[in-house]
Amino acid sequence: MRIIALGDTHGRTDWKQITSNEKFDKVVFIGDYFDTYEDISPEQQKENFKDIIAYKKANMNKVVLLFGNHDFHYLRSINETYSGYQQWQKTDIQELLHPAIDAELLQMCFVWQNMLFCHAGVTQTWCENNLVQKEFVEQSINELFKYKPNVFRFTSGRNHSPYGDDVEQSPIWVRPNSLLRDKIEGFIQVVGHTTQNKLVITDDIILIDTLGTSGEYLIWDNFQLSVGKGF
Repeated sequence: MRIIALGDTHGRTDWKQITSNEKFDKVVFIGDYFDTYEDISPEQQKENFKDIIAYKKANMNKVVLLFGNHDFHYLRSINETYSGYQQWQKTDIQELLHPAIDAELLQMCFVWQNMLFCHAGVTQTWCENNLVQKEFVEQSINELFKYKPNVFRFTSGRNHSPYGDDVEQSPIWVRPNSLLRDKIEGFIQVVGHTTQNKLVITDDIILIDTLGTSGEYLIWDNFQLSVGKGF
């Protein structure tokens, strides 16, 4: 099995070049399809998301689309917003996200072998607070997203960190320092959410939010890890 994992999208189209040039069995998008601090217009962001959804539909077994906090705050049931929120695009983005969720094209968590892919990461504390069992972590987290999306909201947590650096934060919000302190055991976690200058590989977590910096992405090939570069 050869998997490539791409960091936060934020309207960027690099994924098209990468998926065209790479050989893979699965490609994992780590989430955050919307909101940007780059020169990418709302229309470009929306068109890019449509292209990603079309790509998923054409390759259902090869493409995994995860969900990020910059997607989450556009959901109709979530009455909170975070940095980069595009108020005037809310309705349009909702009309793109909700049909994709209803069709189960988007999910919160993906597990393959000892690799756990999630937008920000999964802590033991959050799992305990939400009755998630490690043996069924992918299924449990994806079902929570489907039936109890409010459990993924931002919380002040024990640290009252405005940045989300707290072990009580959800899989779309926790930061690497807290994740390292309180990760669920048995997995190497592949996460985005926190921008890195270069892709970071450790024994416990791999930080891949690098499409907007180094352009790097992760390659997992039968337990061998390497770094690809899109530009």
